[in-house]
Order: sequence, then C-alpha cells, then structure tokens
Amino acid sequence: MSIWANVAAGPTLPADTVDAVVVGGGPAGWTAAIYLARACADTVVLAGTAPGGQLMDTGIVENFPGFPEGIDGPELMARMREQAERAGARVLALDADNIRYATGGSPSTATPGRASAEAPDKAPDRAPGFSPGTSPSRAVHEVVTVEGTMRTRAIVLATGSAPRRLGLLGEIRPGGESQPGGEAQPGGEAGTSDGAGTGGGAGLGGGLGVAYCAVCEAPLFKGRDVAVVGGGDSAMEEVLALSRHARRVHLLHRGDTFRATPVLLGRVRALPHVEIGTGRVVRALRRDTDGRLVGLSVEHTATGTAEDLAVQGLFVAIGHEPRTRLADGLVTLTATGHLHPTGPGGATELPGVFVAGDVADDRFRQAVTAAGAGCAAALEITRYLEDVHA
Repeated sequence: MSIWANVAAGPTLPADTVDAVVVGGGPAGWTAAIYLARACADTVVLAGTAPGGQLMDTGIVENFPGFPEGIDGPELMARMREQAERAGARVLALDADNIRYATGGSPSTATPGRASAEAPDKAPDRAPGFSPGTSPSRAVHEVVTVEGTMRTRAIVLATGSAPRRLGLLGEIRPGGESQPGGEAQPGGEAGTSDGAGTGGGAGLGGGLGVAYCAVCEAPLFKGRDVAVVGGGDSAMEEVLALSRHARRVHLLHRGDTFRATPVLLGRVRALPHVEIGTGRVVRALRRDTDGRLVGLSVEHTATGTAEDLAVQGLFVAIGHEPRTRLADGLVTLTATGHLHPTGPGGATELPGVFVAGDVADDRFRQAVTAAGAGCAAALEITRYLEDVHA
C-alpha cells in the first residue's frame, strides 16, 4: 500500500497563516496531525518526499496495539496518513528546507548555531533565532519549502532519525549523500537505507553492497553470503529479514554481549545458517575491480588479529542519528544530540514549537511511544492555540 495513495500531485501551500505545521511523516507526525485536526486546528503536514519513517522499512509490526496478527509497516503508515486526512489535515509531499522562528511579530533571519544542554553556562542570554515580539503566544514562524513559504503559529518537529554509518572508506557511493539517511531531506520521520528504492545502483545494494535496510534490499542478496553489524534489536531484525534470502548471514558485534531483547536474539540463534561473531569490528571493505563488495577485513578485538570474511553484502544496524538540522542551535540539544524538550508535550524554549518522536527520544524509539509523543504535543499545542486565538 502506498502512503501517497489518493494524494494529488502538485501540492499547494496555504496562503494564510495556519494554526500548526507538522514536519515529519512518521507515527509521531501522523498522530499529532490527527489530534490537531480533530481539535479543529488548521493543520498542514509536511510529510517529505519519502514519508513514513522507519516503519516504511519494516515488515510485520507485531507490537503496535490493536493489531494482534501484526501489520506491515507501510500499511500502518498509510492508515495513519488516511486518518489524518480524514480528520481534516492537509498533507503535502514536501520537505521543510528551513524554518525561520519568531517570538512575536516577525520571523528570525539569524543563522542557526548550536546549543547544548551540557553547556548552559555558554548559552546566550537569548537563544539565537529569536526575534523581538510583544507576546510569545503571538509568535508566527515561517516554514520554507521548495514550493514557497508558509506561516504558522505552531510547529511539531517530528523529523525522526537516520541510520548511523560505520565511516569506512567506500561505504557510500562517490558523490552520494554526505549525511546518514539523507539528512538533507528532513521531512520524513526517519532515514532509509542507502539507495533504497533506486534499483540498487551498480552492484548489489545501493552503496555497492552496503545497505541499511534489509526489508528494502534483502531480495537482492538471494543465495549470497552477507554480514550484519550490530548488537541490538535492529540488527536482529536485519538478520531475520536476510535469513529468508541469503545463503549465509554473519552477525558481527564488537561487544561480548548483545543489547537485543531475548526473544529476537533467541530467534536469531535458532537459525542454522547464521554465524554469530562477538568481539568483531569491521575495519575495511574489500571490492573487486568492478567495485563490487567481495569481503570484509574484520578485527578480533580480544587479540587484535585480522581475518578476511567473504561476503557480497554488508548491512549496518548500529543505531540512528537524530535529524536536528531544522532546529540545531535554536533548540537545546541533549548529551546524545537529540532535541531537548523543556516542558510538557515536547515543548521547547521556542514559543509554539514542540518536538516529538525519535528526534527527541534517545531511550525508547518505538512506534507506539513516538505516536504517544505526537499526541502529547498536539494536546499541548491545542492549549497554546487557545491563548493565541483568545
């Protein structure tokens, strides 16, 4: 099911100031839009050009309440989008390129810097990006897109996170994206694998054999040997998805113990064609003369010795980086680099600006907690707008 089913091409930006703009098309963004629209707030969702977040790269979701048999991630996102539209939200397939924040009358044109919750003594008296205004509740922000600029009284930043890379030479295609998961396209709730949906580019996998989403690209590796790097639930899910296609899967983890939940780890251990290697770090990629991945140089952390592992695919599952670009320097960051809320419902120091989902969550990172955060943000914005319209 396509998340863009029945969405007309050529989105039109509203000419008048709207009540709320939701930036992000994942569970946090859709839930916020549902609650805002049902509260009769004039709501626009900038779902991005690749909406749906990490659930678009997920097969069966078995832990989202209300679906005892499970539900495909893309279908869940399509249903949430449909519900948001049914409630009255306007959904645009646009990314937010920039946001000019304001405290009162006029938007700010200040260049974002970087604020950190770890260094409050170095913070300016007034956060960069603020502009003078008579009343914070009257602040009107400007959201800049390729189609033009929108004015809004409130914003939900639900931009999610993007896959973290290993940082190896040749990990991405020459001239490919410089930020993990397409940080340059922050409209989506989360990133996709390198080259997902592009036909895989030259060789297997969008990054010449290196990928970040087994659900997206596992069929390309049918009958081949692959490796997965990681030790958490995401890595286990990658292994399980690949096990249905690959001849052999090598699970490589730098630690001696796994962070994954026992249920998922047990499923992986029960697979006969999965080899688990702890205390292993990938140091280099080996390619043939055509640039195809043919192996990895793997270091044993206990001894420092190296081995060559023959694989044709490498799937990286070592976590995600929050997509904070739109508020970096204007909203305080946590020690982990996530946007730091200062009040209930994901409220920030910027009036009318709220954060929700993985961009602010460094602990749970679940679809249901993201949806809950989107709900909380919307409820707080509803109260905020009551003062604005008073």
